[in-house]
Amino acid sequence: MAAYFNSNQLRTSLQELVKTYIAECKECNILSQDCIDLLRHNFLAEFVIYNKANNSIEIGMNKSEDFDGYPEIEIYTFPLEDIGKKVDYSFKNNNEDLEFYGKLIGRRKGIGSNSIVLME
Repeated sequence: MAAYFNSNQLRTSLQELVKTYIAECKECNILSQDCIDLLRHNFLAEFVIYNKANNSIEIGMNKSEDFDGYPEIEIYTFPLEDIGKKVDYSFKNNNEDLEFYGKLIGRRKGIGSNSIVLME
């Protein structure tokens, strides 16, 4: 069965999904792989980890533009509660990104990642 979304519906569903990720993280003290994938995708991050001691998420981004030697990683730390706002702010509205979001939502809703149809 296919699910049909326009970009606004997809954004709303993604906001709800992030709330679920946060609740699961609070309960299990582990950030789900789907949430890590979402954060890495939106922020073009090298790594994403959950810091249990600070109840925060650390996102490491490569700030060097050349590829000589080791990358220069800058680490940004956000409280777990604020990550929903950060994901919403970094929401991308092009076809490739919308397809990525659709796959994440499809996996969570159990409708399959290939069953999401994006409408203009």
